[in-house]
Amino acid sequence: MIMNRKRKILVPIFNRAHYGRLRSVLNAIKNHPRLELQIIVAVPAAYGGFFNNLAHSRPRSWHLALPWYILARTRSFLGQEAVLRNDFLARSLKEAGFRINDCIPLFFDGGNSVTMAKSVGQGIIKLVGVMKKLKPDVVFVNADRFEMMAVAIAASYLNIPVAHNEGGDVSGTLDENVRHAITKLAHIHFTSTSTSRRRVIQMGENPDKVFAVGSPAIDAVSSADLDSLKESMADFSLDRTFLLVLLHPVATLSGKKNMEMTQNVILALKELKLPVIFLGSNIDAGSNVIGYVLREWLEKDRPRDVYFVKHLPPDDFYKVLTKTACAIGNSSSFIREGAYLGTPVVLVGSRQNNRERTDNVIEIDYSWEEIVEAVNNQLKRGKYSSSSIFGDGTAGKKIADILAGIELNVQKSFNDLQT
Repeated sequence: MIMNRKRKILVPIFNRAHYGRLRSVLNAIKNHPRLELQIIVAVPAAYGGFFNNLAHSRPRSWHLALPWYILARTRSFLGQEAVLRNDFLARSLKEAGFRINDCIPLFFDGGNSVTMAKSVGQGIIKLVGVMKKLKPDVVFVNADRFEMMAVAIAASYLNIPVAHNEGGDVSGTLDENVRHAITKLAHIHFTSTSTSRRRVIQMGENPDKVFAVGSPAIDAVSSADLDSLKESMADFSLDRTFLLVLLHPVATLSGKKNMEMTQNVILALKELKLPVIFLGSNIDAGSNVIGYVLREWLEKDRPRDVYFVKHLPPDDFYKVLTKTACAIGNSSSFIREGAYLGTPVVLVGSRQNNRERTDNVIEIDYSWEEIVEAVNNQLKRGKYSSSSIFGDGTAGKKIADILAGIELNVQKSFNDLQT
């Protein structure tokens, strides 16, 4: 297919997971002779309308939140560059040489189901204006995050073709519903495995528009510098037996259940008595509860050899993931990147129910006794062999080549399977 101009591909990078996993896609689009990369980032809603943010945010403490809201709004008056200078994700993108085309105030403070739903609504409103300004030919939507629902809806109503990455997976919690909903809004599909491709086709999508390319996350980890660690972890030695914990909320569970899950993980860590790197959770509904329990433990018990960090640069995360004796929690990174690295994993709770995985994963409920037993079994077992079930490290290039050549059509029809 001959094009007279470069095809504009808009990639929303709204959280650390998007950036960490999509670096190969961003680079492949940026370097492709027939494509033009557009990137937008999302920042807290506090950078937008002050009273709108007050009306819809639900902070843990208004006393602590109000000064920050005022500071954020003040920065916004200084222009977009002032906003981006103070955003961790934006700084990471710019340091890597990517140009940010725009940013939107999206996330309401609170970490619960109400602010999660309101952030989707806020996102649709803000994204429509940005998309009309940038006029992309395709919007690339990643996975199953709630904010990606806003992107898919906005693009669909503006008649912009949607390319969806990592559809067809199954898992627990609200993520699966969002993932399948985005699949039905999307026109081009990139799946991690052939099994996921089959599921997307089973949902009525045109097989000619569904491509099993592997996960870009494997591209990222296969090209990461795993021999050095940046300053973010300079005061924690990885040359010893340690545990890595990343626990996200399960949005379909009550606050009480998320609290119990977090408390049981902490009880297990106390019993195991090993050094721990504890990473901050995402901002899904229930993150306020997880944050509260974790802060209480760290402030009251002041545990030795527990290193808490909210964000890690992608390469640092992969270095920690490959060096840990066992990863504990419910992150999909433990399943995908963990499989490639052969990392022993204890998967806690229902967040990743039924997701494809390799034998490096032991899946359990979230009682602390089960966690301790499973971790001890993994410590005895040690490192697993590397698996390429989720890709061979070339997903980004495959995605860019397909986006450059595929025929674009916003009109979809349901593909009935032959019986």
